[in-house]
Amino acid sequence: MTPVVINIIALVLTVMVLSRIVGVNPVFRVAQYLFVGVSLGLAFVVAYHQVLRPAIQGLAGGSAGAPLRYGVPLLLGLLLLPRITRRQEFSWLANIPLALVFGVGAALAVGGAIVGTLLPQILDSARPFDGGLIQSAGVIVLAIGTILTLSTFYYTVPPETPRGVLVVRAAQAGHWLLMVAFGFFFASAVQTYLAALTERLSFLLGWLRGVSG
Repeated sequence: MTPVVINIIALVLTVMVLSRIVGVNPVFRVAQYLFVGVSLGLAFVVAYHQVLRPAIQGLAGGSAGAPLRYGVPLLLGLLLLPRITRRQEFSWLANIPLALVFGVGAALAVGGAIVGTLLPQILDSARPFDGGLIQSAGVIVLAIGTILTLSTFYYTVPPETPRGVLVVRAAQAGHWLLMVAFGFFFASAVQTYLAALTERLSFLLGWLRGVSG
């Protein structure tokens, strides 16, 4: 009986989400609120069992280094609670953990962008010509494409000068390269959405065939 109830709930929720095709309606909003509510509930349960509860148990156990390992994060988390009151004399305390979160997040984002994107792009654009004619041609095309794309964001040269005209021409070609890249990204996103839609429609058709059979 349980699989039947689960399939019925999944069927109803799928139809509710697909009702967005006809526009925003109360049925779709109910599904949206359910998704957000369940996600927040799951996040709270995970945070309690994996963060808050181990911190309290570590402090109560009195193990070596527990006050520093668990007490400081717990204190920073408690400093966020005065923001709920919206009283200026206490809400400023939440700026301390928020500043740490944003600072560490920004540092990780910048470091990840440099190490994971910028540096590999620079190293890949400077590959040696030691792999034959086809690979050498690929290296040249990659280097030219990188230069043309970067010229799109170069705004400090007056367009009236000969150098400025060259930069403008290169920027136009780089603009088209960006449009092609964005087109590939958009097509990949649409393909992902269509795959999810196909899976849901296959589920609906399979369930209806099983019921009718």
